[in-house]
Amino acid sequence: MIMMIRAGFLILLVAVAACADPRAEPAKVEDANSGNIPQSVKPFPQGLKGELLFQSDREGPPRLFILNLTTGAVRRVGTPGDWTDEEPRWSPDGQRIAFSSTRGQKSNFDIFVMNADGSNVVRMTDHPSNEQGPVWAGDGQSLFFTGERDGRGEIYRVWLGDKRVDRITSGLNRAIMPAVSPDGRYLAYAAQTIMHFQVHVLDFTNGQTTQLTSGLSGACRPSFAPDSQELAFVRMTTGGEPSWLEAVRLNGTRVVHKDTRMWSYYPDYSPDGKLIAFSVSPEHHQGEDWDLAVVDPQRPQSAYVRLTSGPGNDRVPDWKPGI
Repeated sequence: MIMMIRAGFLILLVAVAACADPRAEPAKVEDANSGNIPQSVKPFPQGLKGELLFQSDREGPPRLFILNLTTGAVRRVGTPGDWTDEEPRWSPDGQRIAFSSTRGQKSNFDIFVMNADGSNVVRMTDHPSNEQGPVWAGDGQSLFFTGERDGRGEIYRVWLGDKRVDRITSGLNRAIMPAVSPDGRYLAYAAQTIMHFQVHVLDFTNGQTTQLTSGLSGACRPSFAPDSQELAFVRMTTGGEPSWLEAVRLNGTRVVHKDTRMWSYYPDYSPDGKLIAFSVSPEHHQGEDWDLAVVDPQRPQSAYVRLTSGPGNDRVPDWKPGI
């Protein structure tokens, strides 16, 4: 079982949102239909396998793409339009993709599902508030997501069969950025505390919620390892220092990757757990330029390997299951 680190912080309605999701400005392009898809680095790193699903604004509005990790080839997924598609996630069987999009209501996000080839787009939620960041349950029958139905972030669950929506979290602390363990036992998410966002875990077997991270710096964007026994996350501070990646396991918390010159965000484990894909940028907001990269989580001092390049923002990588 993942080590549960208990903390005695008081919880308030308002906290320092140091770990808020970076919202990149769209990259400027002369022609949004020019086919200027994200470019992989050249020469492309050897020895990788599988596919990374991610979002990029290389064509203007953020859209969804797949990077072939063997060849470095990039292809767009889904039909481009005057909407925004973000935060894509593979289904556990790799046959479908969940994502958030403004294609239903241009003023806010809803949750959608489509086939892996971009066909058969189905709208799962229809609400005037923003609903974002879908992640699949282990059995592929439902999606967890962040919704603002009550005026602030909470975690909800929508069932694919009948589109029923259940509220999962409630309380004084805002809950965002859900992640589900592959074995289906745990739901991790970032919740506001008195100082910062911290990572919490809900154990579905007993209904208990535990705060996993603590300290003077914030933590968010949790991501489970394939064995469900380790959780990577983003560590951030309010002092302007770039974010870095850490992981928590039975033997404690450790640094996975830290570069004092670059921001690191959106960790995602490879199916065999040997690598973590993430996004890296020299800036957080103004002047940001996110690219995809991979790093060995067992060698925190090793250099990361960049996978994409260019002036756009390539973010939220998700490794295709089973490869």
